[in-house]
Amino acid sequence: MKINGEDLSILKEKNSRKTLLKIVITFLLIIIIFTLYEFFFIFKIKSNYDFNQEILNNGQKYEKSVYIKYKDKIYACVYGESYQLDDVDIESFKVLDSMDYSDSHVAVDKKSVYFGNISIPDLNSNTLNVIGNNYYSDGINSYFCSQFFKKNENLANKSKIRQYIEYYFFEGEKPQEYSYPFKKVETNKSLKAVKNLSYFATDGEKVYYQGEVLENADLNTLRAVDRYKEYFADKENVYYKSKLLALSSNEKLKVVRADQEGEDYLFDGLNGNVYLEEYAFDKKYLPYQVLGEKSNHIRDLLFINKDGIFFYNPETKEQERAGENIFIGEIEEINPNVISDDKNIYYLHSYNVYRKKRTKHGYIDILVSKNIGIFYLDKKKNWEKIKDIASGTTGQVWKKGSRYYYFDNLGVHQLIDDVIYQIKDNRTLEKLLDTKYISTDEIREFVRNKKMVVVKGEEVTTASIKYKESHKAEIFLIVFFATIIAITALILYLKWRNMKLEMKKIDEEIKKKNKKIEPLIQSYNDDKNNIMF
Repeated sequence: MKINGEDLSILKEKNSRKTLLKIVITFLLIIIIFTLYEFFFIFKIKSNYDFNQEILNNGQKYEKSVYIKYKDKIYACVYGESYQLDDVDIESFKVLDSMDYSDSHVAVDKKSVYFGNISIPDLNSNTLNVIGNNYYSDGINSYFCSQFFKKNENLANKSKIRQYIEYYFFEGEKPQEYSYPFKKVETNKSLKAVKNLSYFATDGEKVYYQGEVLENADLNTLRAVDRYKEYFADKENVYYKSKLLALSSNEKLKVVRADQEGEDYLFDGLNGNVYLEEYAFDKKYLPYQVLGEKSNHIRDLLFINKDGIFFYNPETKEQERAGENIFIGEIEEINPNVISDDKNIYYLHSYNVYRKKRTKHGYIDILVSKNIGIFYLDKKKNWEKIKDIASGTTGQVWKKGSRYYYFDNLGVHQLIDDVIYQIKDNRTLEKLLDTKYISTDEIREFVRNKKMVVVKGEEVTTASIKYKESHKAEIFLIVFFATIIAITALILYLKWRNMKLEMKKIDEEIKKKNKKIEPLIQSYNDDKNNIMF
């Protein structure tokens, strides 16, 4: 059938082809746009990196500070990133002349004070004074500003992505990923730095740590529980940084940890309390006893009481129970990794569990769990210590019957994977017993050459930290491609709907034309019948 001289079937076919062509072109355009966007984003990241390097290599550095002048602009370089100082007066700009590297992140011009690249509006640059311990005052207002930069935890991932898109594509403000933390000190009195206590200051009435007041602190008796940590105590109170802990001060407070990767716990040797920063272990299980202090074979400590063996799980951020108290009578530390009770000898050992995951590039190891195991070695009877090697810091030689054993304390950081080894070679035994100094290389060589053979005990208790596999990258790709597919599907649907509407219109036109020609067809048929008869 024809309408206006054109066959309707051909018209439908043409419209279908046009619609299909439009869909294909649209799909290709989407792919091209997203590809160009990705390449442009990568290009911008590379350009930003090159720009940072250009500033670092060719800029004029202000003394021993974080500040660099480059093309009539001033930047603060924080963790490899260059952040521009806004509205800075270059002619009057200068870093603090304190002769102390800890103030290298503070500068002034005639109108502003800068902590890194951030201007502090209520500090007068003309009267700014360095108090010490990273405190600064203009005589009216006072601030603490850490000399160590910190990642901005408030910059959420969504906000970060949005800000970088605005920065790269629309010349927006550069996201502040790293900065020097600062805090205004809420006092109208003059501050004075506290000697021998970093980040502390006092106004004569109150004591401040990093700008935060310590409640009821007695400055005259205030001390660091550990020189390099963040636990403090005075005659009555105990603090983590500026936070008051529900703990009474005593002389048996100490900071304990396992190897270099372990957490720093505050242990109350008088009452058996345990704290990790502000988190307190359950006091209904007091007193706790520490297992594995200074161990180089476990990644974190265990804590024992009559009701069980406990550990801190960083994934759940809670104290958890590993199992029953397996020990009989008094627990004695043979070395940091080997312990005994009244009847048995045990050792502590950390290990990780992985699973294989197949990828398009092959197999990769996925971390399933980190574990601290307590292993049963033997009955305590008939064991005899023969020698401490390097005062026990390297290890010990023990004997049972005619067999000799090496108890290691070098640990995994020195590539000694196991705790207990049987000494199988007489010359090796003689060297361990007779030589005043045994190097770590020699210990490793003994193990490598099977002069000392690993002794595996039975694992009786396990503190296990389980990890969920991270799918962030995969999820991002899935969401990315799902978005493209969804957009494409929406466009295809809209195109299909438009095609259906066009076809509906054509069908309606056909029906209208048919109604107009139906009387003619009927008349033609009637005339034809009359002629035949």
